[in-house]
Amino acid sequence: MKKLWKPGHSVTLSLVVTYIAAAGLLAAMICLPSLMRLWFLSGSYPGLHPLSSLQILFYVCCPAGWAAIISLLKLLHNICKEQVFTRQNIKLLRLLSWCFVFTALASVFATYIYYPCVLIFAAASFMAIILRVVKNVMEQATIMREEQELTI
Repeated sequence: MKKLWKPGHSVTLSLVVTYIAAAGLLAAMICLPSLMRLWFLSGSYPGLHPLSSLQILFYVCCPAGWAAIISLLKLLHNICKEQVFTRQNIKLLRLLSWCFVFTALASVFATYIYYPCVLIFAAASFMAIILRVVKNVMEQATIMREEQELTI
């Protein structure tokens, strides 16, 4: 029986999804102010509306989002080149985890204005923890690979 899904397909799919996420982030950065104006015109809201706090959170987290997308693209391209256990990949995973930590901290402040932002905090915190564990595993594997190369 022929195997339809090959290991390289996962990396290719991840690259495609990451490029789509980058396009989505760019589209959201451009279109969000117009959408927010439409929502505000549909009713009168005294003070800071919860949707505007989400918009502020979104734009505060955009630099972290772009840093995460660029890091992920570099990491996936390194994997395509079969450069898996390298110091550069460890740095990229570390940067990715810090992007999620930043998003979690920013969402904590937004929670004071709009409580459902606590869900963003929970998701970002969980992703940061997962990435730190993966980074630690990759770091240990890289150390072991380097020691093995020295003994040969």
